[in-house]
Amino acid sequence: MSTASNEQRIVEVLVDKLNAIASTRLGYSATGLEDTLATPAILVQLESLTETGRQGERGRFELQFNVSAVVQTTENTTVELVSLIRQIRTTLNPAEKLCPESRKHTLSDTRFDIAPSYGQLSFADSTLTVEAIL
Repeated sequence: MSTASNEQRIVEVLVDKLNAIASTRLGYSATGLEDTLATPAILVQLESLTETGRQGERGRFELQFNVSAVVQTTENTTVELVSLIRQIRTTLNPAEKLCPESRKHTLSDTRFDIAPSYGQLSFADSTLTVEAIL
């Protein structure tokens, strides 16, 4: 299996797992989503892919994703975002491998960006780091 296929498999497994929580979109621009995004939602953006070592044809890679829980701002925004983040952390349990290609993964602390007006989008962002042999 080629490296591109293994990388794609990691992304597909991640999106499949997150789709069990809420509608998940891969790759996004934060501007203009208020009108088209059904919430709650999870947005996943691949931020970086770094080769950290190589042995023969196989390489050790680190993939970093920005994982954002998104809701429309209401009086319950904070509670909704905390609930989504808890579900994401449970689903992406570091004790369980994402797929055979992944070795381990970690989620960073969560940063909240609560919009000032009702109807706007509010975000809870975490960085998911996946170490994989590809």
